Amino acid sequence: MEGKNMEDLNMCFACGKDNPIGFKLVFREVGENKVMAIFTPEEFHQGYPEVMHGGLITTLLDEAMAKVINFRGIQAVTATLEVKFRNPVPIGRELKIFGELVEEKKRRCGMKAWVEDEEGNILAEASAVFIKL
Repeated sequence: MEGKNMEDLNMCFACGKDNPIGFKLVFREVGENKVMAIFTPEEFHQGYPEVMHGGLITTLLDEAMAKVINFRGIQAVTATLEVKFRNPVPIGRELKIFGELVEEKKRRCGMKAWVEDEEGNILAEASAVFIKL
């Protein structure tokens, strides 16, 4: 990724606008070191009937944390990631995906992310360490 501009990531599965099977997530800053995107999972995103696949939920969370760092002009990769699934994520209902920088050190960033439903209930959450490149 060295020397890559964020616009070069148009085929990213999570945020790439040119990826025909991707999420096409668009994040915006909603506070200092915090981002948010809105996403509605569709039928082809399910694992069990009417429930979003856990691996895809993890992708949403990882991308939210990466975007916080990207908005700061830092390139970094996920080193560790822990996800807690609190409640099933329903298909066809609007979700809010948040990412936030918790701690920044010389080479490491401590991150957190969560997925909320329309009522503000947290359905899944993650914590991670990202390593700066």
